[in-house]
Formats: sequence, C-alpha cells, structure tokens
Amino acid sequence: MNKDVIYIEPEDDITDVIARVKTSKQKVVALVPPKKAGIMRSAVNMKLIARTAKMGDKAVVVVTTDPSLIKLSALSNLPVAKTLSSRPMLPSEFTNRKKQETEELAEKDLDMPAEDDAAEEVIDGKEEKIADDIEDENNGEEKPKKKKNVEIIPNFDKYRKWIVFGGIGIVFLVVVCIWAFVLAPYAKITVNMKTISSNISENVTLVTDEKKKDIKAGKFLLEQIKYEEESSVEFEATGKANKGDKAKGTVNFTVAFGAAGGEKNVPAGTTFTLAGKKFVSNEAQKLSWDGVASTCKSPTISNGQIVCYVKGSIGVTAAEGGASYNIAAQSAGSSDVSGVNVASSTAMTGGTDKNVTVVSESDINDAKNQLQNNSEAKEMLYSQIGEGVIKIDSSYKVETKDPVSSPKKDEEVANGKKAKLTAKTIYTIYVVDRTAVDDFIHEFEKDKLAENDKIYTTGTPFFERFLEGTDGTYTAKLKTTIKYGPEISESLILDTAKGKKVGEVKALVKDMSANISDVLIDVSFPWVRSVPNDSNKVEIKITVEE
Repeated sequence: MNKDVIYIEPEDDITDVIARVKTSKQKVVALVPPKKAGIMRSAVNMKLIARTAKMGDKAVVVVTTDPSLIKLSALSNLPVAKTLSSRPMLPSEFTNRKKQETEELAEKDLDMPAEDDAAEEVIDGKEEKIADDIEDENNGEEKPKKKKNVEIIPNFDKYRKWIVFGGIGIVFLVVVCIWAFVLAPYAKITVNMKTISSNISENVTLVTDEKKKDIKAGKFLLEQIKYEEESSVEFEATGKANKGDKAKGTVNFTVAFGAAGGEKNVPAGTTFTLAGKKFVSNEAQKLSWDGVASTCKSPTISNGQIVCYVKGSIGVTAAEGGASYNIAAQSAGSSDVSGVNVASSTAMTGGTDKNVTVVSESDINDAKNQLQNNSEAKEMLYSQIGEGVIKIDSSYKVETKDPVSSPKKDEEVANGKKAKLTAKTIYTIYVVDRTAVDDFIHEFEKDKLAENDKIYTTGTPFFERFLEGTDGTYTAKLKTTIKYGPEISESLILDTAKGKKVGEVKALVKDMSANISDVLIDVSFPWVRSVPNDSNKVEIKITVEE
C-alpha cells in the first residue's frame, strides 16, 4: 500500500490536522510538522491524532528529529521516522532511541523497507490502545468526544493572501525578465579609425547680405553678435591749468580801405596776440568807409590811389588766468581776422595765479580705453554666441558712444577726488555658420580624395587676416586640418553587429578595414552578451585617432 504525506503549516490548528488524517485515502499517513508547530507540542493534541488514526484504522507516522516531539509521539503511541524514506521507530523502541541514533547517523541515506511493508509493520506492531477519553493538560477535565461521522471541509481562506502574494511575485518576476532581456539591453559600439591629415588654407569672402552668400564659391554670411551696456569708470585727472583771474585791457587796431570804400566786421571772440599772449575780444565791432575822401580822417596815397585808415578800439580779456598775462602796453600785435592790424594796446592788468588739476583730453581718452578693455563685458558678449558657429576673434570690436566726463574737460577736480567717465559701450563680434564651413570644405576637397575615401572630421576651422572691404564685404583666410580615410559607414557597422555576440562583432568590424585600430563595445548591463537586434538600441560612434 502507498502512504499519504501531510505537511503541517504553522497556522494550522488541530482540527485541520485531524480532518486531513480522516479524509486521507491511504492506510499510512506521514505527518511532517514545521520547525515551530505549536499544535504538535501538546500531549493532548498528539493523543487526539493517535485516537483519530486508531478509529480510522490508519497508521500515523510523525516525521521529525525534534527530541521533544519524538518523546510526545512515543507517549501517544505514534511511530516516529527521521525522514520520509527512513524506517519508523515504534513506541516500544523509544528506550533504545539514543543507541539507534548513533547507528542511523552512521548509516546515512539508508532506505526504509517498501512502503506497504513498513505500513503493515507499524500497524501490527502497536502494543497499546489509545484511551477513548483524553484528559485536558491544564485542568484535567475530560474532553467531549467528537462525532465520527462529522466531515470537516478545509478552510482555504487562510491561504488566500499567500496565493495573492504568489501571483504578484510571479507577475513581478515576468516583468523583470521582460525588462532585463528585452527592454534594458543597449549597446554602444565605438570604432577607432586611423586617418590621414591634410591642411587647408584658403582665401574666402565674408558678406553681410544673405543674397550674396555662395557656399561653393567660398562666400559665407556673417552674423554679428552684439552686447551693449551703460558703463562708467573712475580715473585720476592729470591736466594742469591756472584758474586764477584773467587779465583785461584794451586793444587799438586799424583797417585800411581802398578808394572804393567798404566795411570790416570784428566779431566778439576775435583773438589778439600781444607779446606772445592771447587775448579775446569781449564784443563785436564794425568799421567802414564810404569812399569819400572828405570823410576819411587818416587818408594816404598809395600808387596814386587814396587809402583810408579807419581806427577802432575794443576791450579784451586774457585767454587764460594767471599773473603772466599782466603785460605792459604793446605798440603792435596781430589778429586772427585778416585786414585788422593791431596798432597798440593798453597795459593788461588783473591777472592772478591759481594752479589746479583739471580733466584733460588725454585723461578722457585713457578712460575710454579702460571701458573698452572690460573683460567681464567681453565674456558677456561671448556668452551670447550659440552652438554651431565659428567666431572670428579678429572681428572683435568695442565702440564708445556719448561719453560724459564729470567734471568736464578742462574743469577743476577737487583735491583727493577722482573724475568719472560714463558712456554707452557697444561690443560686437562676427560669427560664421559651422555647417556652411563644413559644406565648403567637403566640396573643396571632394575631387582630391580617392574614390573610397571620406572626410571623417573637418578639424577646428578658424579665420585669420580678417579685413573690411567695400559694400559690406570682408576677406579672410580659412584654415583647418581635416582627417580622411577609407569610408566605413555607421549603417554598415550596424547591419554587421545586430544580434551577434560581442566578441564576434569586434572581430567582424575589425576585418572591415586595416585602418580600424580598435573596436570598443559597451553594453548596458553585465548580463547583456549580444548586440540588440533593435537599431534604436544600438549606438555607433566612429572616432578619429589623433
């Protein structure tokens, strides 16, 4: 006969175990308790199990190595086996248990007799009957007998959470497997190419009118990047001036008129020079003669013609302050108005000395240079230059507009103070589209390359000798170093690599050309051993060796 194996769960109670023993269709029932089975630690429960077995004419064997369970089983007349395949130990053999343990440990993996024979030995070898009435362990009260004919239906509700958790675990495991082996795999293939270098130095034209650009002809469109700011700078004034009182006096002058007469205007601000000092007229005067001899106060005859000298007098002030302008009367001098002859002057008086520091023209120019050399503003300009363009460093330009000096030019600067220049500063630079330059280089070099060669990199193009021409055009020299070699396309590498093992891909790609020095393959995770079949999950990069 066969045996039925019942595995007792920690949450099972004694009624569940008894019900499963009753419903077993085998004569031999093996009970396998967990390590911590509370219900099996009770002598009452063990006797209930023994009585149920006797009433059902069944042999119940407890499979355990726990000494306490072995003892309780022996007290309840239940045979004990160490494993499902070992020979059960009968209650009468309990006293010889320790001796037999040593022998059984030495005879590891010893098979027990056939199941049918073992079961019959257990049944025939029972030496004691189990009492119908069992006393309670705690209070000694007699437990009521259970009805033999009551069928107990197993309660599956307590397994529900394990079923749910198990289902969730299976789904999670499936999702993880799909992600790990279908979605996650990714590969990056880097191919290092040996190439040949070639220098390019070509004169090109740069235009500001988009209609005039012609890439094939080497005419590139310039784009101006501009940055403006209101800026100021403080500076030390170095000009010197005498701000003392200005000397004053009177200048006498004459104007000679011919026979036809005429008039001469001497405007205010006319400069008279006396003894090397400049004096400025305070007012305007007009001298005239009508050509009538009787009206001329100082007539003379020159070359048979009458000449009339008309005299005038005008107040003047020294051009600058200072005692040096206090000069004595002068009999002669000069004027910046033609035809006006200085005859004499009075003594100039009233000039005093007061030497001070003033803002000079050179001071203002130096301050402008400081504004134009603002490194922070230059960085702000460069930060506006986007990607994909080539800047022309030699086109960098700074322009200062509407400079205002405080104090103004030639004005006094107080002791211990600095002057300040404020102006609108405009920073500009020209850039050229990198794509247009690359297109020109490819077009320029295509006839020089072999049939199966291609340009792998156009290097770092730059412009020098940037010169402004006419009609918004400029000229410059374009320079760069290109690298070219045998053409191996990314699509060819991709088609070769898809779905193949990493090691195989390295060998196949290196065999494409002797110019391929190395092939590197990076995969997304350690368990990825092949290049994905999906093109979207494979990145190809061809690098050029320096």
